[in-house]
Amino acid sequence: MKTFIITLLKILITALFFVYIFGKVDLQQFANTIRGARIELLAGAILAFCICHFLCVLRWRILIHPLMPAPPLLRLCGIYCIGIFFNLTFPTTIGGDVVKVYYAGKPSGTYAESFASIFLDRDIGMLAMMIIACSTVLIYPVSVPGISIPLILWSVFILFILGNIAVFTPRFHRILRNFLQKPRLGKIFAKIDNVAKAFLVIGKNPAALWMSLGFSFANQALGCAAVCIIARSLGISIPLYYFLIFVPVVTLISMIPISLNGMGLREYSFMSLFGAIGVADESCIALGLLYSFMVILTSLPGGVVYIFLRGKADSVKMAAIETGLE
Repeated sequence: MKTFIITLLKILITALFFVYIFGKVDLQQFANTIRGARIELLAGAILAFCICHFLCVLRWRILIHPLMPAPPLLRLCGIYCIGIFFNLTFPTTIGGDVVKVYYAGKPSGTYAESFASIFLDRDIGMLAMMIIACSTVLIYPVSVPGISIPLILWSVFILFILGNIAVFTPRFHRILRNFLQKPRLGKIFAKIDNVAKAFLVIGKNPAALWMSLGFSFANQALGCAAVCIIARSLGISIPLYYFLIFVPVVTLISMIPISLNGMGLREYSFMSLFGAIGVADESCIALGLLYSFMVILTSLPGGVVYIFLRGKADSVKMAAIETGLE
């Protein structure tokens, strides 16, 4: 019942975001902006997003190898697609990362190691994103009225670094353990402990860490470039560095779990950021919607893979894993 109410609230908030967004624009001008988009550039952006997904699969496979038997590359691609489908498209109480934990760990029963590999995969991806954004904002200080972009980026980056120190530094890890050894918090520390142990294992193979970080930089840079290509298709001509800064900020904001899969909130963020540097509201919303559409479009193969991969008991087992991760 609680989950149902939360989902309804998210749907309501998503709808309110879209009502507010479309109340700010001339709908005819918005339609003209969408119709005027250059198809060949949109196709290039879709290809770029597909390459981004494949880079993420390669990064994840590198991190899996030292921890557990790695599924074949093709199967891993399918599992990754299911994960992004659940995260971005399919309205379900089961998160995409839980789906990936289950299907990657299912053949060998190594769910703890599977969870650790996905956590590290996310962690390294976040590290690359923050390094790119913070480095770019140092070189090209961006001024947005009412929004301190450098403050947001550097605050998140510092908190991210502190969190990693707490998890991966033995001394601070012990402090964190003592802090969490309270009723109902023991499970949280158990998961953190699994991740820390996994990091020690992978730490003995620094080549894996550096390779995965390299794939992360390529993935993040290409993702920002893909959004830039979408903007070019709409006739928005602004320097690439805005995308290297704004796209990570949009990503961070859309992680706030108040709307359905970040929808509405993501488009509002595009309008707030790009609108502040002079891009017309109609173009901002078109950019945000096309970005969301392409992310959803490239996640749809995951739904097809899920139909063929799922078993009768999978949903129950995934729900049990998710309960264990809470």
